[in-house]
Amino acid sequence: MELLPGEKIIMQDDAKSDFFGKGILYMTNTRILLDVKTGGFLSKTTEVKLDKALGTINAVSAPGGKQLQMQFEGSVEPTNIYVANAEKWEAAIKSALAVSGKM
Repeated sequence: MELLPGEKIIMQDDAKSDFFGKGILYMTNTRILLDVKTGGFLSKTTEVKLDKALGTINAVSAPGGKQLQMQFEGSVEPTNIYVANAEKWEAAIKSALAVSGKM
């Protein structure tokens, strides 16, 4: 994962997605990313499977304590990511969106 000029990591946590797999969820001052581990036992690499601008999040919630649910613009189904403290992620995303005037 590469950061854009002026971009800073705000939060990061181990995460799991039923669709993308296990990896690390990052929230920067501009984006939300999921960097997933891929490959076999000896040749592990990482690949960014989710890379969305924070402004494309229409709704965010933490309905199950460890489940972070985000609805992105243009998506029919919400994206579910499992993290240790989903409520903390929900609050941070809502705060970033409020600062930007999105929510």
